Amino acid sequence: MWVFGYGSLIWKVDFPYEEKRVGYIKGFSRRFWQGSTDHRGVPGRPGRVVTLVEDPEGCVWGVAYKLPTGREHEVKSYLDHREKGGYQVIMVTFHPRPPLMPPPDQALLYIGSQDNPDYLGPAPLEQIANQIVNATGPSGRNTEYLFELAEALRTHLPEDSDTHLFSLESLVKERLQAGE
Repeated sequence: MWVFGYGSLIWKVDFPYEEKRVGYIKGFSRRFWQGSTDHRGVPGRPGRVVTLVEDPEGCVWGVAYKLPTGREHEVKSYLDHREKGGYQVIMVTFHPRPPLMPPPDQALLYIGSQDNPDYLGPAPLEQIANQIVNATGPSGRNTEYLFELAEALRTHLPEDSDTHLFSLESLVKERLQAGE
């Protein structure tokens, strides 16, 4: 059983796995449209974390992890709890880099759908940036989540030129430097 990570599962790997593969999935784009009241915000002041939205032309880079043989259920239960804030699990086709034979073609994907209570949806980038600057939750500042994800993509997934993520990172850095 493989699990595809496109957000904190790229940089905060706090679960056991047998192997990992860098690659991508098609048909989605990464967006900071999911509210977080359990990790990067609190009820009434949610943070914003990434989810994926359907996009026929989209391609999202990330990391797929093979869960340990014989412990798949245990590790998936842990991930279900970690990703409990409005995420559902679907199966997706994973395309590894470089192409492998045989590829781990199907992977589980945690996605925050539009009908979950924590889904915040689209907003102007300036508004999302302000929300990220001002949000803190049990797992830390929302800015840390944004900066860790941006750095992980630059370091490990240079193929991903996620303009939404990197534009948001620039806006948040500007606000922090201006003392907002």
